Amino acid sequence: MADVTIRAETVGSFLRPPLLRDAMEIGVTDLRPLQDQAVLEVLELQRSVGLPVVGDGEMRRRIWHGPVLDVTDGFDPEGFTRTWTSDDGRTASHTSPVVASRLTERGSLVDVEAGFVLTHADRPVKVTLPVPTNFLSYWTAGVSDRAYPDPQEFLDDLVAIMNRQARALADAGVRYLQLDAPKYTFLDNRRLFPDPERWQERLAEYVRTDRRVFDGLPDEVVTGIHICRGNYRSMYESTVPYDEMGEVLFSEARYDRLLLEYDDARAGGFGALRHVRPDSTAVLGLVTTKHPEPESVDDLRRRIDEAASVLPLGQLALSPQCGFASTWEGNELSADDQRRKLETVVRTAELVWS
Repeated sequence: MADVTIRAETVGSFLRPPLLRDAMEIGVTDLRPLQDQAVLEVLELQRSVGLPVVGDGEMRRRIWHGPVLDVTDGFDPEGFTRTWTSDDGRTASHTSPVVASRLTERGSLVDVEAGFVLTHADRPVKVTLPVPTNFLSYWTAGVSDRAYPDPQEFLDDLVAIMNRQARALADAGVRYLQLDAPKYTFLDNRRLFPDPERWQERLAEYVRTDRRVFDGLPDEVVTGIHICRGNYRSMYESTVPYDEMGEVLFSEARYDRLLLEYDDARAGGFGALRHVRPDSTAVLGLVTTKHPEPESVDDLRRRIDEAASVLPLGQLALSPQCGFASTWEGNELSADDQRRKLETVVRTAELVWS
């Protein structure tokens, strides 16, 4: 795998600027000029705070898994409704797609997303992609089985499409590719794990399947995976700690970088880090993107020291726990809050790993 010494990074998404957010809300058809300007602004933000790797902030996406829908036909976007919960008991719902027909590839993410940011970035570029197994929850009996009687056949088709897209992104110059995996932490979700006693075996199968997206990438391309717990308008879904899945998850997650959410008690302790492979870096998501309250550099350094008692400091890095806007609406904090949190990540990393 690639030799990686990145100590500070972001997960992927940034708050959409007000003009772009308003245009998305009212359904403006041609968003490209506003998206281009938003990408330029988020590139300048990342440069100015000192991040060594940058992305486009997912400014072209309405939702984090949008890239698959942008380049693949076969999904009905008006599928089923999911409910999210906040720390203070608020709930919200949004619609997820359903697999409705055989998948066909109809475009390139190099054209849809990466070309513009590659042209304007002055440092290495990261692009994020959803894991294929995320879409298993969109395979729905009575609809999807008309196209794919066996969900594994659907998954194999999707993996093949995403692998071609990943290799094309690498060929275009993307030097860091990251998968986002919000379903791995849903061990208590019977929709994903219908056989509770088999959850460890099923989780290992999912991780091995998703790794195939990066088959055949050049050695110089950094690979990562973000193990998410849900991130919709400052709300979450999963409450399963890493302690319950770390042995299976971290031993199978053969990536250069594992981006982990450690911003609250739902993640559990750092003990699970003992299962991280010696050739992987654990990126500690200690800075929350869900709330505006600032983190203390001293507190972050203490938590990193605590993690370093389990995994060597050289195998650790720092990031926000998730993106700032997994959907176009964004989380419940301001652009100034976002900047301060990024500055805290970079400053802390400089002090710890200087």
